[in-house]
Amino acid sequence: MKKIVFFSGGIDRSGGTERVLSLIASGLAKKDYEVVIVSMCGEKKSHYPLDDKIKLHFLEAKGFAKGILSNLRKLKDIVKSEKPDYWVDVDIILGLYTFFVRKKNKGMKWISWEHFNYYTDFPYYKGLRKFTRKLVCKKTDCLVVLSKEDEGYYKQNEKIKGKLLSIPNPSPYTVNKSLERKQEKIVLSVGRLTRIKGFDMLLEAWADVEKEFPEWKLAIIGEGEERDNLLKLKKEKNIVNADLPGFAENIEEEYKKASVYVLSSRNEGFPMVLLEAMSFSLPIVAFSCKAGVKEMVIDGYNGYLANPNDVKGLSARIKEMLSDEEKIKKMGENSAKHVQNFDMDSILKQWVQMMDTV
Repeated sequence: MKKIVFFSGGIDRSGGTERVLSLIASGLAKKDYEVVIVSMCGEKKSHYPLDDKIKLHFLEAKGFAKGILSNLRKLKDIVKSEKPDYWVDVDIILGLYTFFVRKKNKGMKWISWEHFNYYTDFPYYKGLRKFTRKLVCKKTDCLVVLSKEDEGYYKQNEKIKGKLLSIPNPSPYTVNKSLERKQEKIVLSVGRLTRIKGFDMLLEAWADVEKEFPEWKLAIIGEGEERDNLLKLKKEKNIVNADLPGFAENIEEEYKKASVYVLSSRNEGFPMVLLEAMSFSLPIVAFSCKAGVKEMVIDGYNGYLANPNDVKGLSARIKEMLSDEEKIKKMGENSAKHVQNFDMDSILKQWVQMMDTV
């Protein structure tokens, strides 16, 4: 039985990366792989359900750069005791640790699984991701990215020592063809209320949309540090039919009620919310931002694309969608067809094939 260790920044987090990790790790555990998850920090449990056979280790650090030497010692001990066949960094930045701990087991295959697009950087640890990306490209056995688009960026900009593969995220839901939809006149958007998700641009676009479609309502589901700014913007723009109700206890019900989904992000890695929305037969209107969106939304087939950060373009595309109920229905059906390319069995097969050929 092959052993896989997934190295995570924090398995107790509620983000999309952790959700996908729980799906892939549990799926591989069911395929008779021995699966271990090492979490940099956390509260001794996973936020998302895991297969009972999965073993967990927690380093108990407070963050990526806290207790570096202590973390390295613990990781080296884990590698020595677990003796994994494959070590998978769940975020390329963790390669800074793996570069050193790999020496304890030179026979294990090092896989870096990146969830942000090539051009992503963050204000904190500025430039560190770029440095780590170059290091990982030279040292890892396989770099897994989430889209063909992102794979192209790496080929254009980096020299890759090992394999470079794109394996998309799986849909967390199975398409229910007999789904009874309430189909209220709701345009839905879901995500953490952060600047990167572009909800400010969505509200600006909606201020124009609701003038022509006053019977429609926008619902932005999520919580985050931009809440006050978004509420202020809503007031400034005199927006009437838009709500920010916070977290949803049952997000599935929100997808069932909605008729259209909008993604307004400034950039993405591979937005899970689109797979979720498509699984509930929702047509999509989205910015064609980096990266992966254009592989999920086929313009004119299961939705419409607007140029990145083009608020007027997004508004026009939303209005084009809302003006034709038959188009909403047809594009929603096409979403349900297209999302089957991202079903769990298909994605797990790609993971197994990747590991067999590394």
